[in-house]
This record gives sequence, structure tokens and C-alpha cells, in this order.
Amino acid sequence: MSDKEKQIKVLLGGRGRAYDYACQTLGVDNMMHHSYADVFTVSEADVYDYILKNGLPESEDTSKESLKEGFHYYKEDGRWHTFFRERNYIFDEKSFEDDTEARKYIAGRLIRLSGTGLY
Repeated sequence: MSDKEKQIKVLLGGRGRAYDYACQTLGVDNMMHHSYADVFTVSEADVYDYILKNGLPESEDTSKESLKEGFHYYKEDGRWHTFFRERNYIFDEKSFEDDTEARKYIAGRLIRLSGTGLY
């Protein structure tokens, strides 16, 4: 696996993976005095290209009925659906018919949720 591919998989992985990867790569205990840009050299366009070729990482929750908090996405009846759930409140619901548009939106959300500020 190339370094670029590894970076993309980490950024799309969620749940603190980008932080852990950056600390490990830089050999530090925390990122307080360091920049994610020193670790992640891929662009948002690189991530989109990867997703268009390889698909999205599988979401842990594949329906609106999931009670887990956070960002959710799933494909049902040919349409992509996304939403956030917090304290059992659903917000920012979106639905897409176009796969490319949906994948770009989901990838952008996952990158932003990585907490790196690389967007």
C-alpha cells in the first residue's frame, strides 16, 4: 500500500485514527505543537479520486434506525442517504440519486470529521 493510499484510508477511517496516525508518524505524544500538514500530504481531490475508484469505506450503521451517534450514510433503493444523529436527534439529512455527488459529499464529511483541518 502506498503512503498516499494509507493517508487516505486513515482520513476516511474516523474515530481518532488521523490523530493516532499523526502522533505515531511524528513520534510525539500529542499534536498540540505540530501540524497535520506535516503528515497528510494528500489533497481532497486525491481522496475523491480514491473513493471514485475504490468506493467508500463501509459505514458501521446501514440504516436510519441505527441509534449510534455521529455521521451515518447508507445506500437504499438506489439512493444514498446521510444524516447526523446526536442525543437521538437527527439533523442535516440529505439524499442523493447520483453516486458521484453522494460519494463526494460523504468523503468531504469524513475528511472534516477527521479533525485535521485539511480541507
